Amino acid sequence: MTGASARPSRGSTGSLVGGRTPWTAPDYWWLSVVGVVALLATAFLWVANRPGRMTNDSAHQLKQVLGRIPLDDWHPAIMTVSWTGLYRLTGEISSMVLVQIGLTFLAALLLAVYLHDLTRSRLVSLLALAVPLLPFSVTFLGVLWKDVQMMIAFLLGTVLILLAERFATLRYPLLALSLLFLLYGAMVRKNAFFAILPLVFLLYRAWRNGSPGLRKRLTSNRRRLLGGYTAAAVTFLVLLLGAGSAFNAVFQPKPTGQLSQVFLDDIIFTVPAREIRAADIPQELEDKLLHARDVCQSQDVIWDAYWKCYGRGATGKQFEPIAYQAEVRDLWLSHVVTHPARYAYYRAQTYARFLFVGKSEFAPVTAGRHAVPAAFHVQPTKADNILSDYVVELGAKTFPWFFRAWFWLAAAAAIIVLLPKAKYLRAQIAALGWSALLYLLGYIPIVPASDFRYSYWPAVACTLAAVLFLADQRLKGDPKHVAEQ
Repeated sequence: MTGASARPSRGSTGSLVGGRTPWTAPDYWWLSVVGVVALLATAFLWVANRPGRMTNDSAHQLKQVLGRIPLDDWHPAIMTVSWTGLYRLTGEISSMVLVQIGLTFLAALLLAVYLHDLTRSRLVSLLALAVPLLPFSVTFLGVLWKDVQMMIAFLLGTVLILLAERFATLRYPLLALSLLFLLYGAMVRKNAFFAILPLVFLLYRAWRNGSPGLRKRLTSNRRRLLGGYTAAAVTFLVLLLGAGSAFNAVFQPKPTGQLSQVFLDDIIFTVPAREIRAADIPQELEDKLLHARDVCQSQDVIWDAYWKCYGRGATGKQFEPIAYQAEVRDLWLSHVVTHPARYAYYRAQTYARFLFVGKSEFAPVTAGRHAVPAAFHVQPTKADNILSDYVVELGAKTFPWFFRAWFWLAAAAAIIVLLPKAKYLRAQIAALGWSALLYLLGYIPIVPASDFRYSYWPAVACTLAAVLFLADQRLKGDPKHVAEQ
């Protein structure tokens, strides 16, 4: 342990905010060391990933950023608009990946400040760097995906909430920043809804604890407390819907009806051919559905029919809306929803493959090269080789379970089960565990592949929860730095 110890004043808010003496020189020195390590890690990953690793998805967004195709909503347009803004500001396509990496290590540095102030332990504060530097965390930091940006937004938003609880004088500015990052994370990935509510409750808790009178009124009655949490969730959803509507009104992304992909999978893989033939649908749609069934069966494909079996959009182009979207939706309502047993069996099959089959643990420099202009290819370098060996050889091959959805589903459940063992940081750990669990469970009706990217936020959330749990255990042995509850 380093630095001066000070017994905190009795906290009237019930949060982890206590009186402390100012940090001594060794404290500043240690956190400066952590900051230098974070800066060096940012620089290394920038060299290894610039101008940003891209697959077909990000290559499609790149074309919109460059103005070669109109803005659409196949992928959440807020990421494309953000990327466009950075490109126009800096003249560099690679500015987006630098922001991704920089914000991640800013979150790690701020987490180190929080942990050091909480525990006065250098070792515990150093664990903050493990959150982004472990193989399963660092693997996608240089990939231009919405999954990555959602993770970064949620990570930074959560860390800002922790700091707001700890440093009362900065509480409300930090909470305002956290709200902005949580809103961005919820907008950048459509199914982020499943992960966001526990984090919103954590934000609300920090805000409530900053108002002693409000906290006293709400905690005196469980029904009022539940009502406060519900009001916070509704308020956030209203803000989210309002922000989404305002964004669409300003930038007017072309609608693509991407949800039709989910409908296609459910129809092709659950509705028998005889029912498709008997359905009142256009002949062209019937022929395409039956042909897709045959192609998928011959190739042992169980999902992602739009890309693998159906022939993509109306004229076969990538990221193009399918024809007859209304008819597909009606067919789904009349022949999928009305047969819950076969639908549940199919979704159990896809979810099991998602849980237990690992795929796409790392994006090599060759990823997306056929779709990305040569000027924006990631070049093979020594830094890329080091990163690849670290993630693939040390990480994915040596510890494969860290790149499987089942592991993080089990980890999230374990975090929730072990919550009674946490005393001081129980609410924070609970929010992260529930966020990871709900996000993974939310993939049951929509999972399109077994890519690790769909487990990315749960992996980071569970890692952060584990770090907080270790800090909590440290405080059990030396709780004088924590405000009395």
